Amino acid sequence: MYNKFVFSIALLGGLFFILVSCKKQEDKGIPPVSITHVKGVAGYGEAIFTWDPVSNTPADSASFLYTSISYADSTGKVYEQKYSRYTDSVAITGLSNRPYTFIIKTVGTKGAFTDVTSITLTPNQPVYVIIAKTLLIEPSIGGARVSWINNTGKTVVVNASWKDASGTTQSQSFTSSKVNGVGYVSGLAGGAPVVVSATVADISQIRSAPVTATITPQVEVRLSRTGWSVAGFSDQEAGGEGPVNGYATAAIDGNTGTFWHTAWNESQPPYPHWIAINIGQAATISRFGLVNRQNNSGGQTEIQLMGSMDKTNWTDLGTFPFQQKNPEQFFSVSPQKWQYLKVVLTKGPNFFGFLAEINLYGAQ
Repeated sequence: MYNKFVFSIALLGGLFFILVSCKKQEDKGIPPVSITHVKGVAGYGEAIFTWDPVSNTPADSASFLYTSISYADSTGKVYEQKYSRYTDSVAITGLSNRPYTFIIKTVGTKGAFTDVTSITLTPNQPVYVIIAKTLLIEPSIGGARVSWINNTGKTVVVNASWKDASGTTQSQSFTSSKVNGVGYVSGLAGGAPVVVSATVADISQIRSAPVTATITPQVEVRLSRTGWSVAGFSDQEAGGEGPVNGYATAAIDGNTGTFWHTAWNESQPPYPHWIAINIGQAATISRFGLVNRQNNSGGQTEIQLMGSMDKTNWTDLGTFPFQQKNPEQFFSVSPQKWQYLKVVLTKGPNFFGFLAEINLYGAQ
């Protein structure tokens, strides 16, 4: 009798355990639909994954919560990235040049998951590491020339920093995906040594170790306006702004209170607008200094700078954002000899643009 009682208790306990176990499994819900044709490719400091789009039937949608990709860093710390059902390609960045094993699965609304896919990849060296090895810092007129080689096709940010005469750290950044990247640091005192450091960052925003050089910039001066003249313009406001304002000549008269304004009274030509000046003789130009019409914010928001030796063949010196503010704005260009300089107003919130002054800096 006693043995039957013990057997009954054990049987009931076993059934209870089975029921509880089944209940726990049921709590995880239905396993979600799997992702198929999962592929992984190693990139520069990244792993790129693609898979077929997830089925969007009502049943599959109801059971699917997210796609999970997990991996461990060099210390063993596990990271998990989660992606919605609408994602079918991802790039995991910030990786080192070593083997990683990525665990990929889909997870349901109650925790059930599909069979695990495992992919092992070894990312290439990160972009910032590769490009930092090519950084070169050289003296320029009133600054430094920072150059690098980028064969990856990726966009990078090169940041240059230095200390000014007061000991305050200054910096300037250059964003580029060009193979032969160049940036010009301006505003350094000429004739005195200065330490310039440069770093590279990629899309992951991780920076390289700094590359440092001590350089002695050449002396930069603001060019005299003696012999300057207006070599041409797209349009000007002749009369609508008064006897001086509006005319192209107001942009080189040395007075920030006067200004060139594009036409608005008798005609309203759209962007782009331009003004060209002849400085009388060839000079090495390292910077443009442009002063906006004072206390007016309705003008251009982007400019293009150009240079020429014959007023016929023009070289593009770069396109830059332009702020609607009173102080002089500086735009560094590759130091070259030019006799004719052109400022093109490329776009803005209205149809018109204006400038109070055009200054040039370099070696005269």
